[in-house]
Amino acid sequence: MVFSRNGAYFFPVSASYSELGSQFAGEVKMKRKHVIYGLVAVVGAIVLFVVYYLYLGSTAPTGQQPLVRLDNSNIDSLKKSFNDSADSARIMVMLSPT
Repeated sequence: MVFSRNGAYFFPVSASYSELGSQFAGEVKMKRKHVIYGLVAVVGAIVLFVVYYLYLGSTAPTGQQPLVRLDNSNIDSLKKSFNDSADSARIMVMLSPT
């Protein structure tokens, strides 16, 4: 019987069970190899998501103008296009992941 803050736990062991260092019924030992494989799988999934998000997921639907990443070289053309269309409705949405 094992006592802890959360309660008492009883691990049944037969009288003939006398091997030192052996595993009790209900106790699970986790192997290091499985933990490493799990971590590699999680890191791989994160890398695939980041690659998709940054490079593959930035295509516009058919019939829509292609997406533009704003930087210092093309901000002036955005200002000009926005100001030239003063007689129509204009909406600008800027999203940032931070």
